[in-house]
Amino acid sequence: MKRHIYILLLFFCLNIYAQNTKNVLFIGNSITYFNNMPFTFEAIANSKGDATSVTMYAPGGTGFVDHVNDPNVYAKFREKVWDFVVLQPGSGESFGSTHPISTTLNRAIQLKDSILKYSPCAKILFYEISNGVTGNTASDLTNYNNSMDIVRSNLEYLADGTDLYFAPVGEAFREKWNNDQTDMLWGSTYNIHPNEKGSYLAACVFYASIYQKNSEGTTVIGSLSQNEANLLQQTADEKVLQHKPDWRINVHNLYTDFEYNINALQVSFNNLSANADSVSWDFGDGYSSTDNNPTHQYATNGNYQVTLTTTKGNCNESLTKTLTVGNSGINTLTVSNFVLYPNPANDKLLIEINKPGKYRFEILDITGKILMTTTENIIQVSSFDSGMYWIKISDIRTCQSIVKKWEKD
Repeated sequence: MKRHIYILLLFFCLNIYAQNTKNVLFIGNSITYFNNMPFTFEAIANSKGDATSVTMYAPGGTGFVDHVNDPNVYAKFREKVWDFVVLQPGSGESFGSTHPISTTLNRAIQLKDSILKYSPCAKILFYEISNGVTGNTASDLTNYNNSMDIVRSNLEYLADGTDLYFAPVGEAFREKWNNDQTDMLWGSTYNIHPNEKGSYLAACVFYASIYQKNSEGTTVIGSLSQNEANLLQQTADEKVLQHKPDWRINVHNLYTDFEYNINALQVSFNNLSANADSVSWDFGDGYSSTDNNPTHQYATNGNYQVTLTTTKGNCNESLTKTLTVGNSGINTLTVSNFVLYPNPANDKLLIEINKPGKYRFEILDITGKILMTTTENIIQVSSFDSGMYWIKISDIRTCQSIVKKWEKD
């Protein structure tokens, strides 16, 4: 009898996991499949608590010109209901050298329409590839940046022409290469394919672009050192999350998020969602609301699961967060809740936290100008000039904050 109950419970748990798993399809070529990049993305997502299952179809040397006539591509579109589909243009298509970008756009529209026929609520994004490099001289760097300007312009054209968005992998490569021309991200010069570092950086960019969360903190680092992985994570997160409109992220796609401020038993909600036709709140105590930014009064102290459901056309998605309300003073922040070290700092500034919560950290100069925003408590500060700075620590859930001074050595 106990064995039967255990099997039923296991089946129930696996079923819930399957229902919450996001199905992600990558359509590309060797630039996509090198070093099994999509499955590194899958491992990063799962390590961060975002249940993800990846499928890849990436024949070498192909592009949209091939995919629109490949029955295997359409078979993949029909295989299951996809939550996300990544489309990687061929290298020549990305540069507009093999086909006019307007022709590639028409093929992208055909692929998009076919995806939405079978997965009408799928979020579709393009893969902005990086050009390879020819060397590390000043002239080589100029040529590389000029080529990447073309790629970025073409990806913006594809995104704007389809009302989709793109993962700025090429821009993250460019950021890293412009900062250090000795740290190769490709197999070799004149090679457009990424090496392991490059593929890892791409995987981090896809995590940040798809889930709009920091990849930093993942336990997945492959054969890279922890320092190498940390730097690549930080590069990806900053490039994606601090410039989302540039990549058309949340310009057209449905996005669901909210924050809240707790005052004793009263909670004020701030809807951060994008492109929703309507919203619905379930406060976890039997009450609900369709207001955009409601305020709710709870009857008793306790933990409540609040769910925001957004709808766009025939598509909807939900996000649930657990709130602790009541117990006056429980959410008060004090300076003693946080320790900065080392202080002065040279390479990294670490914030030791002894109060559970979800925090945002802002680095400000001595005049109060915001220089950096992150949700990670290990902050790279090596690029800052020596001097005095402030760090503002904010509880994202309660909107309370404190400010501490620190010094860059």
